[in-house]
Amino acid sequence: MKSNLKAIDHSASAVAEHVAQLVEKSGFYHGNSYLEFESRRLYSAFQPIYSIAHKRIVGLEALVRAVDEQGNPVSPAALFNRRQGEAVHQLDLICQQVHLQNFHALDPPDAWLFLNVDPSTLSRCARYTSFLNDLLVQYGYTPNRVVIEILESSIEDEIELEQTIGQYKDLGFLIAIDDFGAGHSNFERIWRIQPDIVKLDRGMLKKAGQDTSVKELLKGITSMLHNCKCLVLAEGVETTDEALAAMDAQVDLIQGYYFARPFLLSESIATRRGLWKELYNEFDELNLYIQERKRESLEPYRNRFAALTVGAQKKNQLEDISQLMFKLPHSIRLYQLALDGEQCHANINSPTIQIEGRDRLYALANAQGASWKRRDYYVNAVNNPGNVQMTQPYFSVSDGTLCITLSVLTRLHGEDFIVCCDILSGD
Repeated sequence: MKSNLKAIDHSASAVAEHVAQLVEKSGFYHGNSYLEFESRRLYSAFQPIYSIAHKRIVGLEALVRAVDEQGNPVSPAALFNRRQGEAVHQLDLICQQVHLQNFHALDPPDAWLFLNVDPSTLSRCARYTSFLNDLLVQYGYTPNRVVIEILESSIEDEIELEQTIGQYKDLGFLIAIDDFGAGHSNFERIWRIQPDIVKLDRGMLKKAGQDTSVKELLKGITSMLHNCKCLVLAEGVETTDEALAAMDAQVDLIQGYYFARPFLLSESIATRRGLWKELYNEFDELNLYIQERKRESLEPYRNRFAALTVGAQKKNQLEDISQLMFKLPHSIRLYQLALDGEQCHANINSPTIQIEGRDRLYALANAQGASWKRRDYYVNAVNNPGNVQMTQPYFSVSDGTLCITLSVLTRLHGEDFIVCCDILSGD
């Protein structure tokens, strides 16, 4: 075991010495430490990452910045794209070194350093961790201060990736998967490699800020990631609507221009005064507005349904209940369940609401004999006989709509049944 440790230390020193040979000179630029590599000054910008619950910065994502000999900016893409293999790895190590130097100069308390690591560097696990550990010892940090970001679209060899990430985690580093929700996203991969943090793709959050159905989808994805024991980070947040959508989805961490732009060490960084109070107030007001709007829009449906099934205007025929419910414009269908949850007859559909999904999902249209005992509207009705129950919006397999279901356990012609009415959701 000792010989292995010596080998790692020797490797770390050798890599550090090699990197030092590649660096032409160092100094300060806009308050940053910089390292000069091939006549380009490389320095750091940091974008804050916030915890929504803690309402403070809990991490800084390190972003490489570069200028040429004339002081003209060089984009990260231009910096990396013309290199391959070992050259990319060498450049990446220099970037990690300059980021650690500048992070140490800031030395933010209770905050992680997020490092974007090139796949070629990631695959050289022994070399990279030796080099990185050497830097951490130099600055007095432990590995749990560093989050290694992996771009999901760069993942090719799944088995090698799983083994490599396991090694990084065993050494104490945290792992973040970036851009989850883009074209390469894979929940099976998340279950296997168990990253500490999953960063949601910016495009998903942008759509959630504009479309309530995507907003609901985002909640489901966040819940699944939490079940995988991952923290969820929403990146690229630029508007209040996007920030509120992230909060509503129970996202843990958040970053983006809405909160703070990347900053240099020469610049001050602080969350704008009153931001969290304003954001939480808007969140509360929005939820209150949504609940009030839902109550006002659904109250006529609930009142009529209650009157027709358990109240003074009670009817004993589902057809009679349906005709009167269909006078309200968003009543989609009514159906009747036995106490075991099995549907007694085919749906009675509204004659005025035309739903495209009915034709597309025609194979599911005939629900007679279907069992709905797993559904909330069945469970809640059975547990609260004689009291009208109302679900949250959900996806209906009958026609692909988002709907809300009113249900009640009541007596029809001397027998107990559960009567259900689906209402088109306005969300």
